[in-house]
Amino acid sequence: MHSPLLRPITRELELLQWCGQLRTIRFNEYAALRFATNAIQALRDARHTDRNPMGQYTMAYEGVYALCLGSIYRHGLLPTGQVRQRPLVIQLGCEMLQLSFQDRDKILNASKYRELITCDAPEPVEAVVARDMVVLGSRALAQARRVYPDWFL
Repeated sequence: MHSPLLRPITRELELLQWCGQLRTIRFNEYAALRFATNAIQALRDARHTDRNPMGQYTMAYEGVYALCLGSIYRHGLLPTGQVRQRPLVIQLGCEMLQLSFQDRDKILNASKYRELITCDAPEPVEAVVARDMVVLGSRALAQARRVYPDWFL
């Protein structure tokens, strides 16, 4: 089945598929739209000021991650499920979304910080850090709307 949401596999993605970082999946339009919907909902929830900063930060980060993962999914691929593939997903997703290098680096750092605060050494998140992640997520969503307008019907 051909879908207007399915994009061709690029040379970079083909190489990552060949070396076992990505795998081909059966593309489903509904699933592709769910990635965008999940990102929108997570970023909307992150803006709620009644949430604690940890909740805001985590929701905003997960929204950005859903955009990045969805960008890969739109090529009929997903990560193979190996441990610690989030940075790869974020790197590829940010490139596909054509985010600035600064935003990409901030999102990669957010990934490391999220792992640190939730797994390695749980600690509270400052409100300003949570707000910065929400703003970063909003920028990523706006850029995704520009790059993939057909994804946001």
